[in-house]
Amino acid sequence: MPIDLILSPPSSQSIAKRALICAAIAEGNTLLEGSFLSQDLQVMVDSLRQIGLKIKQDSKHGKIEIAGQGGIFPVDEEYIDVDNSVLTANFLTAVLAFSRGIYRINGDKRVQQYPMGDLIFALNQLGADVRSESAYDTLPLLIEGIVGRDGISPSSRRYGINASMNNNGVRYAALTGTASYPYASAILLASPLAAKESQIELHFVNQLCCNPYVLMTLDVMREFGVDVPIKAYRDEALLFSKGTTYIIPRGLQYKPRVFKVEADASLANCAFAAAAIAGGSVTVCNLSDNSIQKELGFVHCMQRMGCRIEYVDQSVKVIRQDPGLLRGISVDMEDLTDSIQTFATCALFATSPSRITNISTVRHCEPGRIEKLCVELRKFGAKINEFEDGFLIIPPEELTPATIEADGDPRLAMSLGLIGLKVKDVQIDSADCVKRSWSNFFNEIGLDF
Repeated sequence: MPIDLILSPPSSQSIAKRALICAAIAEGNTLLEGSFLSQDLQVMVDSLRQIGLKIKQDSKHGKIEIAGQGGIFPVDEEYIDVDNSVLTANFLTAVLAFSRGIYRINGDKRVQQYPMGDLIFALNQLGADVRSESAYDTLPLLIEGIVGRDGISPSSRRYGINASMNNNGVRYAALTGTASYPYASAILLASPLAAKESQIELHFVNQLCCNPYVLMTLDVMREFGVDVPIKAYRDEALLFSKGTTYIIPRGLQYKPRVFKVEADASLANCAFAAAAIAGGSVTVCNLSDNSIQKELGFVHCMQRMGCRIEYVDQSVKVIRQDPGLLRGISVDMEDLTDSIQTFATCALFATSPSRITNISTVRHCEPGRIEKLCVELRKFGAKINEFEDGFLIIPPEELTPATIEADGDPRLAMSLGLIGLKVKDVQIDSADCVKRSWSNFFNEIGLDF
């Protein structure tokens, strides 16, 4: 049966988490406005409370007020459990590395699988003392903040750094951009703390300045008063050829403000996919065509598959008159990594194969995620041909009912759960995991899991 829905997804977790970090480092009170009913975002809020920040939440009116401490946190020795939130682990690691105190960060088994060596390497190049308790540079991490410490940490000396931290020179860190964009955001967000005594220059080989999540980070930093100059190099003779340098001048400081957070585009995409699969229309509020979230580009994929897109009054509408005629397409998803599962689900209902390309970075940064998705897609009868930077989806003539093993991944549960709109007897082993992202998603879409 076609659907006709007007929905208000939770505010963007990616934007909100970046704003929370900026607010925590700022000096004074910041007010975030939006819809923040997300367990994953709550993990970051609780983690910031653990290090002594005062945070008031008003869920009814969609407000979070945080009293920034300028990067010197009241609790200077703490064990922090980030649960299932990889982004919280990345952001807090960078911030605490340039604060004062000794901290241990850990998370659940899934988060412990994510390699953090690139982040550890870059932070220690800048004089920090971050060590993994694992032989694989994963969580748990031990962090000793640089504030109040004389000289360079033992971890930093491994990279040939032997000067005092309180000099007036320039500190450098260099990383491979294609593999390190989550860590680039973490270091950039914490950079005003790192640059209190010295100018910071972050060098990333390859075209990292084009990464949508790094651009989002820079946009949010700019909203809080920190504008980071960028140099892009394409001269093969340069040491950091075909790369990007971010320059953080000494003494920059975030400014507290009132900040409205728009709806989460990757969550909205799950709702848009429901219209493509079931037919009818879905309108998402608090989202527009000038969003800073590149994930909203997903609607253009829906358009190419046969949907119609409308932008009206700070809302986006996806309309599908005949869901039986979805076209298979080939799509570069480098800028749409959080919507890979959602697009793959739509591809199951297409009349021809679909190809997803340019996602090799996901295989590196999120081990097992693509392989797991392919396993689940095959359960419903799809033929999947994997290759190095993507995979081909050949939809079956008729989908087979199956049980989705989400393993606690809300994106996987929400995306593949949409199959239940057209196929009976679809089950999810851990449907409750969606509460971490959009607590009543299935009810609002019209599914009973």
